[in-house]
Amino acid sequence: MSLDYRPKKSLGQNFIADKHIQQKIIQACDLKSEDVVVEIGPGQGALTKLIAREVKGLICVETDRDLIEPLRSIMPSNVEIVHADFLKWDMKDLPEGIKVIGNIPYYISTPIIEKLIESRGKISVVFLTVQLEFGERLTAKPGGKDYGSLSCFAQFYADIKMLFKIKNTCFKPAPKVGSCFLQLTMKPQNKMPACDEEYLFKLIQTAFQQRRKNIVNTLKGMVGKERLEASLQSLGISPNARPENLSLSNYIALSNKLVL
Repeated sequence: MSLDYRPKKSLGQNFIADKHIQQKIIQACDLKSEDVVVEIGPGQGALTKLIAREVKGLICVETDRDLIEPLRSIMPSNVEIVHADFLKWDMKDLPEGIKVIGNIPYYISTPIIEKLIESRGKISVVFLTVQLEFGERLTAKPGGKDYGSLSCFAQFYADIKMLFKIKNTCFKPAPKVGSCFLQLTMKPQNKMPACDEEYLFKLIQTAFQQRRKNIVNTLKGMVGKERLEASLQSLGISPNARPENLSLSNYIALSNKLVL
């Protein structure tokens, strides 16, 4: 890889330069010799080389044209370099049970999570380096300021753990904020507990649009006050609770009751 390559701010490129963190990531991913892995944004290939040693096949999706040929020139035969925008890349022909690894740009973290969830039928587990604040939102529990509609959406489809935090000095160039390394284990599709997912997420988004108000005042326009209060009472949920006080299971139970 050319030493004079300059990371592009427009693409959100912050490469993991700390070798200790690179090794820590590989250990956390617990890769097997039969694994097929998709790497989002291999960058200059430091992590890519380490992944390739451990797995059967590695597909790297890189949007920066200037990195494609340099990557291809240094990678072993089990690595395929794809020049594409990951958000537009079609995952339908991938085998089932793939693992996904990525150090993803902060500014497109949410759409990447949405795409991975959309393609969850192909994916067993995802490992991502993300901005710390974003990771805290994904893993947040009820009652805190970080807990919101994104937390509920992601946790509905995946079991999410923050494995460790990463200092900004571990990247080149160093971002202004800290990062963390996440594991998202996709839940089996046949075990989804909501009978109408679209309605569930509309309910959650409506609730969190006015998170300072109680749950009745946030949802009465969507549901109707009397019906809502009766449903909450039957589920043992206080009408004075704020949206952040309801767990994901509370929202699922309320949604299921309202659509029946």
